[in-house]
Amino acid sequence: MGLVWRKDDLLTLSEKQLSMANETCQQKIYAGIDVELSGGTEHFSLETHDQANIESMFTAVTLGAKEQQYHCDGGEVKTYSAADVVVLYAAYKNYVTKHTTYCNLLKKWIKRETDNAVIGAIQYGDNLPEDLTAQMKTILDAATAQLTSITTAVSDGAFADKISSLENQMTETQMALCDVYEQVIAATSATEG
Repeated sequence: MGLVWRKDDLLTLSEKQLSMANETCQQKIYAGIDVELSGGTEHFSLETHDQANIESMFTAVTLGAKEQQYHCDGGEVKTYSAADVVVLYAAYKNYVTKHTTYCNLLKKWIKRETDNAVIGAIQYGDNLPEDLTAQMKTILDAATAQLTSITTAVSDGAFADKISSLENQMTETQMALCDVYEQVIAATSATEG
């Protein structure tokens, strides 16, 4: 018995275009970015694990780390200053936000179109219709303002100062409870190992 094809089994043109948008967006993000750091321009891939690594380094810097060890694509592990980590984080967040926002609005455009000729002609990288371009600008402006606020707070040490202030406010009892907790964790780890 041969294959029986039904029209319902085939992806619609819109579904194919939505899939194209998702795949292209992911490829562009994963391909990564060139970032100008204190030692020159370096390329960083942005696959999921790379994004997690950059987030982790940035978190360490927000907690007061002065440097972090990492590597650019094809490079050896080296030490990056906190300032370089902040620059890398900002570049990564801007790039990913730009592409995911564009992709989502491109898919919105595809979904609302009814003319197959228009749907079939839409490609990743095309200019969005005016209303979607305005929406993208609003979203990216807000994201840029938020990122600027975060990176400024990290750069001037505001996060580290707040953490230090909280540590200084802890009572001796709270510190003793932390010590007990650490001992319990150590004892539990020793018996499991």
